[in-house]
Amino acid sequence: MIIECPECRARYKIDPSRTSKKVARVKCPKCARTFEVSLEGATGPKPEPAVKKILVVDDSKFFRELIVDVLKPLSVDVHTAADGVEALEFIRREHPRLVILDLNLPEKNGYELIREVRADDAIGNVRLLAMSGVFRKETDVAEVTRAGADGFINKSFKPDQLQQRVSELLRG
Repeated sequence: MIIECPECRARYKIDPSRTSKKVARVKCPKCARTFEVSLEGATGPKPEPAVKKILVVDDSKFFRELIVDVLKPLSVDVHTAADGVEALEFIRREHPRLVILDLNLPEKNGYELIREVRADDAIGNVRLLAMSGVFRKETDVAEVTRAGADGFINKSFKPDQLQQRVSELLRG
């Protein structure tokens, strides 16, 4: 069963079948707070829901870290890549559910990455959310869609806007 520390919100897996008690006292390894967890009705470890894997591709380390922080409340598994070549290798190896990618990337720009992903049957079903800090006209957004992206978001987004957009793409 999965438990969450009420202090630091760290999540841990425990096996309730190892005890006959109805309540377990747990000390959080992260913040050292001790708390109690009810084990009533727990019949053993239940399979965890599949965590959706996301790849964030941007040549700016600051921006990659910013997006990772913004996505934390969504309980997703976020990975990062600094360029299009690294991103394509990760996509082929790990098959993420969603890739959030900057259009202005070194090595292989965002448009090239989108087209290569869509052309590869093994990874063509991954969701792609393009982004750019450069002002984009509607014709530019249409070009991203024509290339095969599932959406576009400007880098001047508000955190809740990105979270909402990512949630929508993960559901679809």
